[in-house]
Amino acid sequence: MNYRSILFTTAIATMGAFSFGHSPVSAHSLPANSPLLTASISETPQPKVSQSFSAASAAPAAFNQLETVLNQHLGQPFAWGATGPTAFDCSGLTQFAFRQALGLNLNRTAEQQFQQAQRIDATAVRPGDLVFFSYNHGQTIDHVGIVVNGNHLMIDAQNCGVIRESYATPWWQPFIAGYGRVLTHQ
Repeated sequence: MNYRSILFTTAIATMGAFSFGHSPVSAHSLPANSPLLTASISETPQPKVSQSFSAASAAPAAFNQLETVLNQHLGQPFAWGATGPTAFDCSGLTQFAFRQALGLNLNRTAEQQFQQAQRIDATAVRPGDLVFFSYNHGQTIDHVGIVVNGNHLMIDAQNCGVIRESYATPWWQPFIAGYGRVLTHQ
């Protein structure tokens, strides 16, 4: 059993059983040959995943443009290292969406985007901000999502594709490493 297998097993034992398809330890965080990719994990109820979202009528123009691009790519598949337009990994999605919608060039990886973004407090988060996750207590940044309108909602690319989901769920919350802003004129 390798280090990642031990880490994953420990996380399962600590947090209890949850769906691998929506867990923060997703297929894109494991090596392709990992036996965990075929592991059977009991499921607990999951939130309904929506294939579209709408911004409030008062949303800034920049977010509206970003929203349009994100809506066009909901449901597309995950692929490690993919930067669109037909498949994405998490940072590939954020990079693609900001470039397509606003001509803003984000760095390639979640870790690099974390360094690039202006840090903001959780109480200041608004649509268009980024939410970053670390699976190893902040030693690395391993995942990123784009905050959208609603109650703690984000759009991210993970092993089940590009989806809209809550980052306040029990399986994401312990892994939040911070929030960042790249749209400073919202």
